[in-house]
Amino acid sequence: MQYQVKILEPTDLWYLQNNINKETNKYYHPTKDIPFAQQLEIRLENSGVIIQKGSLHRCIGKLNYGIYKTDNRLKDMWVALRTEIDYNAPVYQGTGMVYLEPRQKGYFLHYTYIDLSEREQWEFDDGVFQFCSNNVVIGAKRLKFRQIAGSNDGKWRLAIKALPGQISRVVAGTTTPARVIELSRGEILIADYDMVKGYTNGIEEDYRKLGHFGKGGGEGFVWMYSGEGKLLVTENDGIGLD
Repeated sequence: MQYQVKILEPTDLWYLQNNINKETNKYYHPTKDIPFAQQLEIRLENSGVIIQKGSLHRCIGKLNYGIYKTDNRLKDMWVALRTEIDYNAPVYQGTGMVYLEPRQKGYFLHYTYIDLSEREQWEFDDGVFQFCSNNVVIGAKRLKFRQIAGSNDGKWRLAIKALPGQISRVVAGTTTPARVIELSRGEILIADYDMVKGYTNGIEEDYRKLGHFGKGGGEGFVWMYSGEGKLLVTENDGIGLD
């Protein structure tokens, strides 16, 4: 499974009708809003992909359509009720191209490609998961009270794990650029904002106050991560550099 992010721009006729010089004002015009769209293309080579329900724009090739399901339909319904994954999420298998719904300018995402081993289980915030290979198990992880209080993700997070003996792939989408970092045993990450959008098992997340009665540097409540594993972080969130 491979993917490519493309930026779709207006036709030459649109530029002509709106009296805009395409060569000099392609990305900016002082008086007119030039529409652009972002579309994600997924290439399948005898493989499969699980996407969000309703996110398909079109597909072409020697493809078979199915739905994601495990051997426990009650569990599938539970995951759908507690997370962003809809019940009967679409699965496309075979060889061909799958195109997701275009995103209009102002709603573009930055995509991060993550390999999953059978020893890792990733947990993602709401809205971060975009699609993954079809050799995974999707579940739900309940948050602690302090985690719920510090975020807008509700009471549950999406949990994804590769099938035994296989390497799976998942693509995450964030509003600012993200990257995967590793935390070694004995290290700790402290952030004054919700910079971590996902992490593997072995990482402990907590939302706590630094110090009491005015002691502790005046930072107030912060996010703290410890243990050993990987984290998906958005370091530029809120800086305005995206």
